[in-house]
Amino acid sequence: MRPIVAAVLAASVLLMPASVRGWGLDVHRLITRRALDGLPPEVKPFFAAQRDFIAEHSVDPDMWRIVGLKTDRGDEDPNHFLDIDGLDDPRPFRNVPRDWPAFVEKYGAERANRAGRLPWRAEEIYRMLVQRFQDVGKGTPGSAGDNARYLSAVLAHYIEDAHQPFHAVVNYDGQLTNQRGIHARFETELVLRNLKTLKLAPVTIRPIPDFRAFMFETILASEALVQQVLDADGKATEGRDFYDDGYFAVLLAGAGRVMERRISESASGVASAIVAAWTEAGKPALPVAKPAGPVRIRR
Repeated sequence: MRPIVAAVLAASVLLMPASVRGWGLDVHRLITRRALDGLPPEVKPFFAAQRDFIAEHSVDPDMWRIVGLKTDRGDEDPNHFLDIDGLDDPRPFRNVPRDWPAFVEKYGAERANRAGRLPWRAEEIYRMLVQRFQDVGKGTPGSAGDNARYLSAVLAHYIEDAHQPFHAVVNYDGQLTNQRGIHARFETELVLRNLKTLKLAPVTIRPIPDFRAFMFETILASEALVQQVLDADGKATEGRDFYDDGYFAVLLAGAGRVMERRISESASGVASAIVAAWTEAGKPALPVAKPAGPVRIRR
């Protein structure tokens, strides 16, 4: 495949390194809003008045990558992916340890962190959310509710990343197949170009009895979809010198259903995880959220 030049419309997206992207920021917000809108009536009012605040903060983990935030396990960047196809284990990857200490023991700390920590980072945030829901049930003053809403935004980000196919593979930006930039073309521009015509499934809530298993299941499903997107990109670039309207029309024909499916499943996954955390916390009564008001300037 010959390299082609990005059109002006795509330039601003492609200038951002692939390593600091999940879904595009606007797409993260879109998915999070859909998830919140699909919550059941026992939970939805707790989030409704601060829906936009939560959606906006669902992009915070990508900001942490840009500023170089670190946790006890290291840099933020590996928290956003698990390149499960790069661990010398054939599909369906049954021999990849699901337990973090076992994962590190098998591959060594350096390789384990290079491969990514997404399932375990998401589980860490999920556990914190369960605790905050429990605090709400104990009648802890308003900070517990605010923290639960904020943690829901952060958890949404990691779950959404797990649904993005290129967060599950070593060839995360097409760099190994001469298809650089496919990460952003698929997750951002293809979505934004077709926002008005997206055919998204309604949000559905399903039980999540084992959150870590849910994350691995999601990553495995993402990995299985990568080749279809790469094939569509290869077809779309044939005979073209630009990522123009014609390119994106062919990419949509070949990868549009994958895009719509993963956005739909991502919103359902986020909503299901929030409900699962609330359920694990004992289904506490959740107060109705107050709208986020203006910040008072203290003099």
